[in-house]
Amino acid sequence: MTATQPVAQRLRAIFDTDATTSQPFEGTGCSDHVRRRSLTAPVAVAAVLLVVLIALLVL
Repeated sequence: MTATQPVAQRLRAIFDTDATTSQPFEGTGCSDHVRRRSLTAPVAVAAVLLVVLIALLVL
């Protein structure tokens, strides 16, 4: 039972800390990647594929 004591103390410390005092994660996050990503190429490829699909369905 001694192995669970440090875990319980750590969880208690995590839940007792204020949300305002917690620091954000270091490094680049997923939201940073999405904000910087240019969507021009994927949208153009999707439009071309949609036109090809419609052409195949019509023919």
